[in-house]
Amino acid sequence: MERLAIVFDETGSFPSTQQSLEFVERVALEEIESIIQLSLRSELAFRVEVMSSDMTLLFEAAGAVFDGMRMTDEFGSDGAPIPEGQDRIAGTTEVGVGKSVSGGPGESRRAYILLKTKVVLEKDVREDGE
Repeated sequence: MERLAIVFDETGSFPSTQQSLEFVERVALEEIESIIQLSLRSELAFRVEVMSSDMTLLFEAAGAVFDGMRMTDEFGSDGAPIPEGQDRIAGTTEVGVGKSVSGGPGESRRAYILLKTKVVLEKDVREDGE
């Protein structure tokens, strides 16, 4: 939220960073919930109305642990590998697509990632770089 407020401040959208931050806190938090609800509705429409039931939209909840097999880091982590379970998701920027396939009689279903979800990591949005 602070980075978005700084962008608003730098573009002259608000007279100060504080006013930008107040706007983001007041408006963005409500809109994030709306985005989540619309994503869930989109997934339902995608699965039921567009594709077969074995296809799903993939998106990650804030706070989930980063998994490089299913996700792509939007900022690329400056090219540095991300140790397993070391960073958490700040948000999803692009949904992915997954497919579940039945292996045959007596076999369990297998899941495939057709398109990885793009995410922003918490470390990339923190001001202090912790």
